[in-house]
Amino acid sequence: MNDGEKIAIKISGHIAKNLLGNTPFQNTSDFISYIAYKESQKKI
Repeated sequence: MNDGEKIAIKISGHIAKNLLGNTPFQNTSDFISYIAYKESQKKI
């Protein structure tokens, strides 16, 4: 596992722990997908 993967797992765990029950997202993947979508919309 490289450093990037370790960081991704750490961030994913942090997001899941701190946002648990406080967001409309089912899991961290949904949240990350939403952020990526919003960022892609800004560039247009």
